[in-house]
This record gives sequence, C-alpha cells and structure tokens, in this order.
Amino acid sequence: VKGALFIIPPLITQLRIILSFSPKMSRFSGRSSRVSLVRAEQLGMRTSRISSWSRSRSFIYAVRATAIVIAILIVNALISFTVILSRIDILQQNSALRVEDICPSRQRYILRDELGSNSNDTHRGISSFAVVLTVNSGFWDFFVNWDNHFQDRVVNKSDELLLVIIAQDADIYDKLKTWPKPKASRTIIIPVYDLTKGSSASARAEDYDSVGYKSLVSSRATYLLNVMCSIQGGKPNKGDDDLVILYSDIDTVWLKDPFPYIQTKLFGSNNNDTDMQHRPNYDILAAVDDDEYNNVSPYYCTGYLVIAQTPASIAFLSLWEEELISNPQLNQPVFNTLLRSPKIPGIRHGDLGQTEFPPGRLYFDEWAKGSREVEKRKKMETMVVHNNYIVGHDAKRKRFQEHGLWMNNKRQL
Repeated sequence: VKGALFIIPPLITQLRIILSFSPKMSRFSGRSSRVSLVRAEQLGMRTSRISSWSRSRSFIYAVRATAIVIAILIVNALISFTVILSRIDILQQNSALRVEDICPSRQRYILRDELGSNSNDTHRGISSFAVVLTVNSGFWDFFVNWDNHFQDRVVNKSDELLLVIIAQDADIYDKLKTWPKPKASRTIIIPVYDLTKGSSASARAEDYDSVGYKSLVSSRATYLLNVMCSIQGGKPNKGDDDLVILYSDIDTVWLKDPFPYIQTKLFGSNNNDTDMQHRPNYDILAAVDDDEYNNVSPYYCTGYLVIAQTPASIAFLSLWEEELISNPQLNQPVFNTLLRSPKIPGIRHGDLGQTEFPPGRLYFDEWAKGSREVEKRKKMETMVVHNNYIVGHDAKRKRFQEHGLWMNNKRQL
C-alpha cells in the first residue's frame, strides 16, 4: 500500500503530460501544448515519440487499462490488509478463549491445594515469583550446589518467593521430603506423577541429546503449564498480585539476586509501591545461548525462563507441550521456532542480558580469552551462570570445581 501511494502522484503527472498530446482525450490550446512539451522535455521525455505514438488509439486504451489495473491493485491491497488485521484480531480472541479451556482440565492432575494457598498471600502491587526446579536422583549433588548458592545469595534477602521443586523419581521425592526447607521462602515439593498422567521420569544423570535426556526435557512444558494452572486457579493476571514463574536448570549458579533485574525488565520498575499495579511488558523472557543460531536471533535458552501468567504465555506453553508430547525431543529448538511462529500472534518475548545471565561458552571460555580486566568486569556483573555447552555430569561438576563454584559440601542434606 505504501509503495502504491508513493508512485501514484508522479505516475499521474506523467500520464497527464502524455495525454495532453491526444486530441481525443484532451482539447488543449497551442499554449497548453507548448507548456506540456516543455514539461515533458524537463522530465527527459522525447517529445517526438510522444507526439506521434500518444495520438494513437492503442495508446489511449493502454493508458486506460493501466489506470484500471493500478486502481484494482490498490483496492485489493487495502482489502487484503483489512482482512489480515481482522484475522489477527480473531486469532488473539481465540487464543484468549482457549486459555479458559486449558487450565480447568489440568486440575485433575494437580491435587496440591497448598500450591494455590501458598501463592495467595502476596502483597498488593508486589510481583510474586515462583521459582520452579526439576530434580532427579542423578543430579542430586547439583541440586545441593544450586541450593547452597540460592540460600546464600537470594533466600536471605527475600520473603516473597515460592520455591516449587518437582521430584522426577520416587527416591528423590523421599530425599527432598527430609530436606531442611529454607526458612525465608515457602517451599513445595511435588512428585512428578502429580504433574503428569504417567509414572516417574528417569532417575539417571542423562547425557545431553541422549534418548533419556530428550524424554526428561520433553516434560518441561507440561510441568510449567500444570504449575501455572494450579497457582491462583490458572487465571491470567489483571494487573494485581502478578505471578511470575522463574524456571531454572539446576546446573546453574546464582551469584547475585536476579529478581531486581527481572522485575525491572519485566515490569519497567523494581519499585514495590503498593499503589502500583504491575502489568508485564513481556509474556516470556529467556536467557540467550547465542546471538544467532539456525537463522534465529536471538537463540533462547530453555534452561532459564521467566514466564508471566498471561493468556499468551499459557497458550504458548500448551502449544509447546503438544509439540514435545507428539515427538519427544530437545525442547529448545522447538521453543525458539514456536515463539516466532504465527500460531500465537502477538506474544511478547525478550532476552535476559548475556552479561548478567551468560551461557557456559561465554563465562567459562570466551571471556577468559580476552584481557583479565575485561573478564573480571564481566564476571562481576554476572547474576546467574549456566554450566552448559559441555556434556556429562562429571564434566560439568569438574568445571564448577575449577572455577570455585562448587559448594555442595557446605551442607549435608
């Protein structure tokens, strides 16, 4: 449409000049003809050709046909644009309506009333964060390491956190039930069979890209969606007592309290004024693994996600779940693909800074290749580091140990 509107004025001007030579189309005086010829010469047009060919009947018909075609194209473009807008509006309405059907069906699998009651005592105007983890027996030591950092850097500074730990096998559930819960945060331990129709997941420390690993990570959307639907009855926020789910892999280390940063990024302010009614600027925020990968930019990491309770995010989690259940796979590629697909129009997604939330390739490798001062400065700004871009339980643990980030012997659980 913009292109058509841009070319119409000069096109009309040139057509008027050309048509001025046709006695059938216009009755110009000699003076008008001379003015037209001068104007044509100014435009670089050969007047001899104009005066001869433009008088022909075929030329007049060609001009008329061209004008009609242009008019049809403009009208068609305007109609198409209107149809597209109406379809987007319908899709958005369908997305919102669909949310009402997603969460009620989940209540059959969530039998934990405490999950909802623990999230309803937030202060008005203050965003409530639910930190969600998945733990299995194979990575128990990584959970202990994660917990030690979490309690030192975060728990002692905040009493507004809800910690939801999903036990992926029976042994880890029994172990977690005897785990001393942090005093400053509310903690809920949920066995995986309360979140899915199936049995427990793998208890092994599965290697990346293995069949067992794909099976484990393909359940992530289901876990997050069921937790989202259970807290506050699955009702998307209207601006008060906002709920935000923060999912974290347990091969991360929290070096600083990330919540002020996330609060500012998500809501535009970390001010807990009781008169404020926060409305999230994003539906989903995610850490970044790479600036560009497979023609996707930025390429998000599903190991650290911030998800606001909105119709768009609930609809997205449902769609993500469908893709993973139909074909167990690495959850990250399909996550990035779906965020950019037209299936959920208008979903607002953004990135968490790579300096504040760096992947393993930056924090442990690439930053070390530069000057010592630059590496030190960047690591001083780091809030959460992800021990990815390395395969294997033992290799991950060794890298943490080499960089002084292994604290699992501090408390014996």
